[in-house]
Amino acid sequence: MGIAVIALAAVVLGLAAGIVVTRHSHRSPSSPGWAERVGNTRLRKSDLPVGGTLALVVALVLQLVGQSGAALVVAGLGVGAAVGAVGTGLADPLPPA
Repeated sequence: MGIAVIALAAVVLGLAAGIVVTRHSHRSPSSPGWAERVGNTRLRKSDLPVGGTLALVVALVLQLVGQSGAALVVAGLGVGAAVGAVGTGLADPLPPA
C-alpha cells in the first residue's frame, strides 16, 4: 500500500474524528467557554480546528526532520480534522446574533 493511500485514509479518519468530537462538543461542551460564539459569526469556539492545527504543526516538524512519509500522513489527519470541525460548525450553526 502506497503512502498516498495511507495519507488518504488518514484524511478520512481525521474527518470522521473532527466531526465526532465537534458534534459531541455541541451537545456537551467540556467547559462553557467552548460553547461561546466566535466573534460575530455563527460558529462556536469548539468549531475552531484546534486538533487539526496541532496535527499540521506536528506534520511540519516531521517534514523538517526528514520524515516526509510520516509528515504526509499526519498532515492528512490534520486536514481531515480541521475540515470536520469547521464543517460541523457550518452544518450546525448557532442562531443569528
